[in-house]
Amino acid sequence: MNDYSQIAKVIVERQESIIGPLAWMEARKVGGLKISDRSIEVSGEGKVVLDALVRQYQKLFGMASVEACRDAVRGKAPVEQLPQILH
Repeated sequence: MNDYSQIAKVIVERQESIIGPLAWMEARKVGGLKISDRSIEVSGEGKVVLDALVRQYQKLFGMASVEACRDAVRGKAPVEQLPQILH
């Protein structure tokens, strides 16, 4: 599991704590994420995939979802590894 995969999993798990199983269903819609059971693998450009994941939640639940994602990743990765939406 690469760093981006770990960050994606942290984001999905945080969303799951808020919206339940819908978090995993929404994550499955994001290109560049391979999800099986509760494991996640990011392929391609990690920042782009993370951005798409956060925006998928934002489409449904607005800025509250973005803030939850930011809180989830805070301190877990250097800022330069994260897409702008997570700064």
